[in-house]
Amino acid sequence: CSEGDVEEYLKRQPNEAIDPTEAQSLIFQTAFALYAAGDHFSMKHYDVKLLNIFLQRANIGVADDKVANCPITVLRYGLGSDIFALRMPTERALIAKLADYGTANVQAESDGQPVNLSHFTTLENTPADFLILGDRAKQGYGHDSFGLGLCMLHLFTGCAPYEEILESVVCPPTLKKKLRKIWEEEKSSGYEVIRSVILADVYTDEDGNTDGEADEVLYDTLYRFLVLFGIPDEKFNEEVSSEIWQAITSTLEIPGKPSGRAISRKKGGDAAQYLKDRQVYSISDGTNENIQRARINLEKMDGGMDLLMSLICFDPEKRASPLDVLKSPFMQSLRENPEATQYDNEDEIVHAFMAYLK
Repeated sequence: CSEGDVEEYLKRQPNEAIDPTEAQSLIFQTAFALYAAGDHFSMKHYDVKLLNIFLQRANIGVADDKVANCPITVLRYGLGSDIFALRMPTERALIAKLADYGTANVQAESDGQPVNLSHFTTLENTPADFLILGDRAKQGYGHDSFGLGLCMLHLFTGCAPYEEILESVVCPPTLKKKLRKIWEEEKSSGYEVIRSVILADVYTDEDGNTDGEADEVLYDTLYRFLVLFGIPDEKFNEEVSSEIWQAITSTLEIPGKPSGRAISRKKGGDAAQYLKDRQVYSISDGTNENIQRARINLEKMDGGMDLLMSLICFDPEKRASPLDVLKSPFMQSLRENPEATQYDNEDEIVHAFMAYLK
């Protein structure tokens, strides 16, 4: 594709950021691609990220004189009884294409089956439910929705994926120690897949000698999600994942302590670090420049923050689906008024995608 992947495209923009309406268009197109692939092929991608979304100029094949004389390009998508119109300057008119299907699954019967090692792709994007539920986590479309949420965050922060913005944020020692007992020790059941991921490069020879280093990315990944999005009030599936929730709450929360009050590191330990990290990187009120930019732009757009939080919901049963994204208030401004919209304007180039119009 002529413009490369979206992450590369972002880095070429002034201040490595794009206009919120352009981000909205890219999210719509990616959600539409996920919805169509799921509907036609029962496809779960399992590695949705901006590096796997490629951009092509929308007007390839359109006569040069028309491109030169039409300042606006419109991509029209039919969905049910609605038509969505993505209007963009012709010089920036782009079609987003979901790519890299090496991890994809098109077997409908796999839905609801336990996850396995192949579903741990880009570790930094591992959905929170995989980390909390372990072997009890289920295959399905929720992985892609969580990835779409991280794409949305990346598009609105600009500059870099979340793990680069939060590069200095690491899992605090007590929480890490408790998670290690659950995830790595063989006597702990229910987390064999995560154990395999973490210890993939650790080997024990016939004499019992151990060599290699554990991959600790998942520890930081879970903690960074908690910093960005907060500890959920509702601890989903707590009856089967109580150890993880207990590890989180016992180290990061101090009962009865007002959230806005400072906690000394000596007295608070991990909780003090968590509060400090949240003050900088929380999507709700963090002071980091990139996080602030995302929050301001999301809050300017109707339903923007609500959609993000729905996509990254830790509970996969409550996570927004691609169809939910397309029908959300965040996309309302793209809906055409069928009585008012006509496309006989010679100053516009129109491309139509109407397979799902009823």
